[in-house]
Amino acid sequence: MDIFKKLACFVLILAVLLCTPHVLRSFGLTAKDVVNALFSEKPREDAIPLPVPEKKAPAPAADPNRGHARENRPDISVPPPASASAVEYSPEDEKKFNEMISGLEHVALNAPKSEGAALEAVPVPAYRPTDSAHKVRWSPPPPGFLTADTFNYLIYREKNPVTENIKTVLDTIHGNLMLDLTPFTLVIKPNKILVMLFGEKDSYMGFTKRPAWSGASSDLRADTMYVIEGNSFYPLSVHELTHLYFDGYFLPTISPLWLSEGMAVYMQIYATKQKPSWVDRSLLRIVQGTYIPLEEMTQTEDISNFPNDKAELWYTQAYSLVDYLLNSRTRDEFYKLSTEIKAKTPLHQALYRAFGMPFNKVSVLENVWLHDLQKAYQAGKLVSPKPEPQKPAVKKPEPAKQPQTAPKPAPKPQPKKAPQQTKINKLQMVPVMKY
Repeated sequence: MDIFKKLACFVLILAVLLCTPHVLRSFGLTAKDVVNALFSEKPREDAIPLPVPEKKAPAPAADPNRGHARENRPDISVPPPASASAVEYSPEDEKKFNEMISGLEHVALNAPKSEGAALEAVPVPAYRPTDSAHKVRWSPPPPGFLTADTFNYLIYREKNPVTENIKTVLDTIHGNLMLDLTPFTLVIKPNKILVMLFGEKDSYMGFTKRPAWSGASSDLRADTMYVIEGNSFYPLSVHELTHLYFDGYFLPTISPLWLSEGMAVYMQIYATKQKPSWVDRSLLRIVQGTYIPLEEMTQTEDISNFPNDKAELWYTQAYSLVDYLLNSRTRDEFYKLSTEIKAKTPLHQALYRAFGMPFNKVSVLENVWLHDLQKAYQAGKLVSPKPEPQKPAVKKPEPAKQPQTAPKPAPKPQPKKAPQQTKINKLQMVPVMKY
């Protein structure tokens, strides 16, 4: 038995020696490299050196006046201690952030004639540079802003603390958009958003370089929304967050301007159940034959030089076209169209691949869309009904008063008659025949 064990061990060692070169060769090694690595005392060039603990400097002697500044000098104010989690940003980061917002003043300034509600103003296009896929780091809060953090948002608020009500409203908008923009938000999960709340128009204009009447704006590359607090906070937040969520699906491609703005206006109207007056006004112009050809509208990427009436018409057409594609067609077809646009497919080919025949030209889509608008207008479903003006109440003339006469004496009550009683005779015995 000992001979067989020795023979088996010899065969096993021989097999290992024969297989080892092939195994080492598959990893790009040689037997010499393995021997040097195992028995050489020279350290490897790519070895990571172990950290050497630094010698701590001796602590300075305790100062008896340290920590008692308020008692020693009550005439000065002591600043609060710095937060341990504060992050210091280099001048290069500040320069990059300033460059990021430096182009915002070139946005269309289609200001309305009077400063009314922000909902009645033409929206400002979102800031969407071509390199929006390369995200930039957020800037620290400016002086005078208080911060709060939620799962979906980092919030900076001017002068006042961030309340739970603001967090609830923003989380509600997030949840509704995640559902309404399905499947776009399922394929690409939106990033965390920085929300900057401004309490005054001047600070908003000074920081964003946007006109005060815009009320809100957004930056796709920085995943940031800027909004002025007020009555229009909810609809404007829906509009701008739609830009960040919906446009984020197309990255690194930049979605067409008509699709981005049309979806934002659609979601704003859908969430508030209220149309701005310029939408109904422009829809009537389209039905009457005044509109921008879709070939021109879908190729427009800059509306900064548009006058106010043309900007209103352009935004209304973008909203109406998205409304037609979402509700008159199927959602699956709209998602297919968006996927083709993300792949940089020309619009006429994307239409054919999403909807099939006869949508092989943009002009065909234009004819079908205008026909659908005419049908809705004839059915009274295109424009929101105007509230009827209340007519002033007309007072009816009071009848002429008749001369008063002496009241007639009330008639005397007559005594009630007793009910008549029916007299029933007693039964008499009748003789019966006997058998």
